Amino acid sequence: MRQRSLWIVTGVLALFGLVAVLFVLDRSTPSGPLPRLAGDWNTGVSVATRLESGQSAVGEGRVSAALHMTLDPGWKTYWRVPGDSGLAPRFDWSNSKNVHAIELLWPTPVAFDELGERFYGYKGDVLWPLRIVAQDPDQAIDLSLKLDFGVCSDVCVPTSIRSSLKIPSGEAAPTEHAGLIEDFVAQVPVRARDADFSGAVRLLNVSGYRAELEISLTGSDLMPAAIVASGLKGVYLGASRSDQENTYTLPLEGNDPEKLRGKPVNLLFLFEDGRPGVEGAFLIE
Repeated sequence: MRQRSLWIVTGVLALFGLVAVLFVLDRSTPSGPLPRLAGDWNTGVSVATRLESGQSAVGEGRVSAALHMTLDPGWKTYWRVPGDSGLAPRFDWSNSKNVHAIELLWPTPVAFDELGERFYGYKGDVLWPLRIVAQDPDQAIDLSLKLDFGVCSDVCVPTSIRSSLKIPSGEAAPTEHAGLIEDFVAQVPVRARDADFSGAVRLLNVSGYRAELEISLTGSDLMPAAIVASGLKGVYLGASRSDQENTYTLPLEGNDPEKLRGKPVNLLFLFEDGRPGVEGAFLIE
């Protein structure tokens, strides 16, 4: 009888222990939908933008967020180098509050060949990820953006849109926007040295204000579909063409091309399979 009573007591205690464990797990495991934290959609011609936060609060002072843009079918906007024409976006954060720094990341653009010209930019939905550092992590962040940019279809329309978002102070948790923001972080170009991309850039065929850059790649089996050159002030850099395996040429125009020897040019390598681009600085020989 005493042994049977002991079994009953032991069973009751075990049951209470199981209930206690389940109670703790229920309280510690998130359930239900993730919170939302985004500004209102602000619209222009065939385009809308809003700011979205990847976390519910400022937390320890470093915030993941993004500018989300959606474009109507048939419309595009531009990368920081628009191409043969177009308007590069200009981001003005000067009216933001409690912001020490904002790093804006550029997802890899797409090259568009239209009407004999080449452009670099985006269609459909695009997010520019933001890495924000608060001045005071114990206070809310007020993001305020004035974005001047261009959207194009058969015609090009200069556009200006304002977007805002308040991120409260407090402990941070992921929001429903966090996953999509990280998807676009993964589309930011990889640094050339991290991708084992190397090569030589030579200045050729100098004639007056015109010349060509020859780009010969080594150290990688990945062959780009296009190369975007930038970073030479006052110099027009045209669309690349593939002359032979691993070698590309692009035209340039400048006041004195010979002075470009020894200067760095930024090269972005684009691929057709949707992988992120590869970007780096190369010296002109």
